[in-house]
Amino acid sequence: MWLRRSPLERLRSPEETRRIVRPPWLLLAGLIGRRFPKGYLNRYRLLVHRAGLVGRVLPEEIVGLKLLSGFGGVIVGIALHSLVAQELGQGVALLLPFLAAFGGFSFPDFWLRRHIARRRSQIIRALPDFVDLLAATVSAGLSLDAAIDRIVRRFPGPLGEEFQRYLWEVQLGRRRGEALSAMAERIDSDDLRLLASALTQADLFGIPVANVLRAQAEDLRDRRFQQARERARKAPLWMIPAIALFFCPILFLLLFAPLLLRLRASGSLSVFGF
Repeated sequence: MWLRRSPLERLRSPEETRRIVRPPWLLLAGLIGRRFPKGYLNRYRLLVHRAGLVGRVLPEEIVGLKLLSGFGGVIVGIALHSLVAQELGQGVALLLPFLAAFGGFSFPDFWLRRHIARRRSQIIRALPDFVDLLAATVSAGLSLDAAIDRIVRRFPGPLGEEFQRYLWEVQLGRRRGEALSAMAERIDSDDLRLLASALTQADLFGIPVANVLRAQAEDLRDRRFQQARERARKAPLWMIPAIALFFCPILFLLLFAPLLLRLRASGSLSVFGF
C-alpha cells in the first residue's frame, strides 16, 4: 500500500534524515535496505507510520537491520556452537546458528511492533477525553477542523500527532472522510473507524457534529467498560498457571516436608532407601 507523504515526511525526507548524525551501522542498513523491492518497503513504511517513527527511522533502515542482525546472529551462533558442542552434542549445537540468525532477523520486527502496540494503547486511552473536549469545543461554535486545530495544540501525545496529520492532509486538499479513514487505518483501531464513519455521515447528511461527538464519546466509554469487564473475567484463567507453577509446589513442601523429616528421623524411610 502506498502512503501519501505528510508535511512532516517532506520536512524530513530520506536525504534530510540521513544528514542527521547517524551511526555507521544504521547508514549501512539503509544502503542495504534500498536494494529491496518497493512493495516490501511500503509494508514497512506503513508500520513506521503506525509506530510514530516518521523522521526518526526509515523503512529501508529497518529492512537492512533485519539482514545485519540476522548475520550477527549467525556469528554469535557459530561462536556458541564451538563453546557448547561438547556439552550439548553436535546435533543440538548445530541448531544454535539457525536459532540465533532467526532471532536476530526477527528482532527489528519485534521492536517495531512493540512501538506500534504501545502507541496504539496510548491513543485508545486518550480518545474518549479527546472526543469529549472536541464535542465541547464544537458546541461552543467552532467548526470541526478549527476545534481539532485548537485542541491538538494543547493535547500532546500520539493522538494529537495523528489529528495534526489529519489537518495537514485536509489542508492539502484531501477529503475529510478520506483523511479520517486513513488515520483509522494507520492506527488500526475499530474505535477510530467508527468515529471516522460517524463524522463522515454527519458531514454528508447535515447532522449536528456536536451531537455525534457526544454520542461517540459515550459509546467509547461503554466499550472501554465492557473491555475492562472482559479482562476481569479472564483474570482468574491467567492466575491458574501461576498458582500451579509457584503456589502449589510451595504448599506441598510446607505440608509434607515436616512429615518426611519426622519419618526419616524415626527410620521409617529406610525401607524405601532414604
